[in-house]
Amino acid sequence: MGMTANFMQQHEDILRIAKEMSKLLDPNILGKDAQPVRSLLSTLSAKLKIHLASEDKSLYPELLNHKDANVKATTKKFMDEMGGISAVFVKYTEKWVSADTIQKNPNDFIKETEGLFSALAKRIEKENRELYPLVDK
Repeated sequence: MGMTANFMQQHEDILRIAKEMSKLLDPNILGKDAQPVRSLLSTLSAKLKIHLASEDKSLYPELLNHKDANVKATTKKFMDEMGGISAVFVKYTEKWVSADTIQKNPNDFIKETEGLFSALAKRIEKENRELYPLVDK
């Protein structure tokens, strides 16, 4: 098992929850009852915060000291390109703190959630395709 196996599993978990949430991103559904999507958001938040903290405080710093210059350069590129996702996610969760907030503004919630999920999916896909295989070889 490679160094990134746990991170890959976390990616799968995050994408699974995002997919479940995406099924509920309908203004008619959210306008009536936003509690199921808010509950999923809480689960996603816990998993994503742990994942990002692990990457940012453990994996990425370790990779910046890797013996392979290509691993170092790729890690630095990823940090520069995608370092702001954690801050964006914190701001997002602070805004959508309750089911009531979502229920009152379903269209805004949907738009922001789709944008966030798009950014997350891109980061996960790039890490899975470019960075993690490089690290594990």
